[in-house]
Amino acid sequence: MNLDLPSLGLRAAKKERTRQALGEAAVAIVATEGIDALTAERIAAEAGVSRRTLFNYFARVEDVLTASIEQVTEDTVAAFVARPPSEPLRDSIVAVLGGLLDDPVFAQAFVLERAAEASPATRRFLREFSDSQIDAFEAGLRDRLGPDADPVYVASLAASAGAILTRMTRLVVAETPDADPSDASVTRRHHDATRRAFDLLFAGFDEAGALTDKDN
Repeated sequence: MNLDLPSLGLRAAKKERTRQALGEAAVAIVATEGIDALTAERIAAEAGVSRRTLFNYFARVEDVLTASIEQVTEDTVAAFVARPPSEPLRDSIVAVLGGLLDDPVFAQAFVLERAAEASPATRRFLREFSDSQIDAFEAGLRDRLGPDADPVYVASLAASAGAILTRMTRLVVAETPDADPSDASVTRRHHDATRRAFDLLFAGFDEAGALTDKDN
């Protein structure tokens, strides 16, 4: 069977545009009305597709909200694991942090944090999602450090890193309640706050404790 590669490329691009449109529609609904207003019918209508099309892409309505952020998290963890094994953890994190914070998907994170201020249901949803991100960070740390990784160190660092990303986003949202999330000054403030938070974190995380001491 002959494959039409250019056609396959166009189909993939169309699928990605549809997925992006669904995600943007979901964020827009939550931003104005809260997560309680999020239904498959509303998202599909806002995105200009059918309800059936939505479920071709996502298993749950809530997944539409976080799919883009999950992909960025997955790519960031993969980039972190791929850093040179001898590189200090802090240097590896800083190296991948810029790409993470510069991704346009973080504008969505700002919108969701703002919506959570007025919607307890949205806040609960974001807490659950944050837990899943921390799980991804923890798995990445285990892959990076190998079988001798101290489980307490890994769990503590993953939880701390996840908390930094969540809390620094929330901090900047509180400081700039009416600003455009894509505004360069907001992005710069987010970068500065997050990097400073990681500097403070590693001032207390001695990397010598990352591996278990087999002699004890």
